[in-house]
Amino acid sequence: MSNFHTTVSRRDFMKALGLAGVGFGAAGAAAPVLHDLDEVTASPQATFKRPWWVKERDFGDPTVEVDWDLIEPFDDRNDLWNANTAFARYVGIEEVKRLGNLCTERQKQGIINNTPGLTLRDNALDGGSRVFAANLMPIAGLKSWVGFPKGAYGSPITTPGYYGVPKWQGTPEENTRMLRAAMRFYGASQIGVSELGAKEKKLIYSHHSQGRPFVYEDVDEGYETTEKLVIPNKPLWIVSIAIQMSRENFRQGIGNIKQAANMNRYRIHTIVQGCTQQFLRQLGYHGMGYPDSFYGAMPANADSIMTGLAEMARNNKFCNSPEYGSICGYFSLITDLPLAPTPPIDAGMFRFCHTCRKCAEACPSQAISYESEPSWDIPPVAAYPNIPNLTAVGGKRVFFTDSVNCKIYHYQTPGGCGTCMGTCVFNTNPAASVHEVIKSTVSTTPIFNGFFYNMSKIFDYGITPDEEKEGWWDLSLPVLGQQSTIGAFDGGYSK
Repeated sequence: MSNFHTTVSRRDFMKALGLAGVGFGAAGAAAPVLHDLDEVTASPQATFKRPWWVKERDFGDPTVEVDWDLIEPFDDRNDLWNANTAFARYVGIEEVKRLGNLCTERQKQGIINNTPGLTLRDNALDGGSRVFAANLMPIAGLKSWVGFPKGAYGSPITTPGYYGVPKWQGTPEENTRMLRAAMRFYGASQIGVSELGAKEKKLIYSHHSQGRPFVYEDVDEGYETTEKLVIPNKPLWIVSIAIQMSRENFRQGIGNIKQAANMNRYRIHTIVQGCTQQFLRQLGYHGMGYPDSFYGAMPANADSIMTGLAEMARNNKFCNSPEYGSICGYFSLITDLPLAPTPPIDAGMFRFCHTCRKCAEACPSQAISYESEPSWDIPPVAAYPNIPNLTAVGGKRVFFTDSVNCKIYHYQTPGGCGTCMGTCVFNTNPAASVHEVIKSTVSTTPIFNGFFYNMSKIFDYGITPDEEKEGWWDLSLPVLGQQSTIGAFDGGYSK
């Protein structure tokens, strides 16, 4: 690899970014100090080393079958988790109000009665996690489609042109390693990459959840107006971003402790997105992210599966990672920095879901399919069969979840519901070596899938009983509840 990509050294380039001298290892005295981008991209920390049993597949060919001829852009205004207008299409606006009021009253009674999972401190934990995550601070907008117009303290953005040098030039492989190192430093657990080609463009929503359409224009840089969100007609890459959530919080099941972990990922993503957009601009490139707190340009599950971060789950509203299991949030960013794509994977996890029905059995609303094989056909909404099911699009063979039934239960429940994710067989702590053996066996020898499913029930992995939920406050958990050493090989983390 060359020492210079521009007319200035990489050490000087890092200094201009404000990173030189600090070192990517400054967070811990034992961590290595990486002085410049040569060392960053050469560091093992910048690679994504998977377990031996995680097999790579061909690009565009994940373990969930996809018929690209049938895939059409989804209108995210139809997502039930967005505006209540979509939900009201099925249950009616008065029922939406009633369920919301019921949730509020149940939360109040939970605080008054000191109900485990809904106590005053549980509710406060959830509320604190929402600051920055849900734009609750008294400033306008904490996320932006293309990043913020000013640098630190209102200073100009110091692009390469500011210094009179060309933009950063590196091979796609070097750029991917560099971006992974930077984004993990900013707080991302891991990233995957896919080219935004003709097929992948079908995954971009037709409209953002708040109503603006995504449109392509012959411009160099994306932009937004009150009427549209613009994507340039030029070579672009999708960066899928994994952000771990707390496994232990999700094991608390329904309530505020679980929901605090769910909201925490949005707070972390706010930091990751803003830092990454700034990083890219100071290299001479652009990043298009989430225009608002919760909703981006494409379904997060889709890009995580296509870039090899995860596999589809039985509940098609979440997916499973070989490293992070079911308790992981996914986000996306589109950039013009040339990157090396990462292929889909086969770790045997979606195949395991064909046998395992643990999440379906645990689902309070019974919204998850019990079928033994996935289907191409979008089923009608069980409770409202005469209303078209607009909550999903075809073109993929999955176990379709009844999103309306799920939403009805979730909306009236303080803290919402994450029972399926918390009870999932793959929500196990990676430190125990037996789980590594089991996951490798699942990947290579599916004949044992039924045995492992039954063993998970015998050993009672899953949701914490109500009488034990408040024990969470006495646990000594990792920072942010994350297993941050996953994928780390420097600073003593590999031993």
